[in-house]
Amino acid sequence: MYALKDITAPPSPPPAGRPARATLRTRPRIQRTLIRSWEYIQPVRVTVLILRLLVVLWLLFLSATLLSVGNTWGWALLPAAAAVLAIGVWVFSTAGKGWPVVEA
Repeated sequence: MYALKDITAPPSPPPAGRPARATLRTRPRIQRTLIRSWEYIQPVRVTVLILRLLVVLWLLFLSATLLSVGNTWGWALLPAAAAVLAIGVWVFSTAGKGWPVVEA
């Protein structure tokens, strides 16, 4: 009976406020990848967001240009621009969340 109690006991909190692997596994894989790789440097995040917004503007401009000359491929670029915008905002907000909170 005591052995079962020892197995189900919660793990001790990780040192230095870093989350345990079990805590990180609660997040989706893409968020874990961002958490490990970006280090959450705000100027880098802002620069990447600005670059993605410039790509969105370029896709919108290209779409308008193609549609003005009668090319129907311009319609395909509109959802692509919306997807790039949504992913850029999601990545920026995900990186802004930082490490998961360690539950004591």
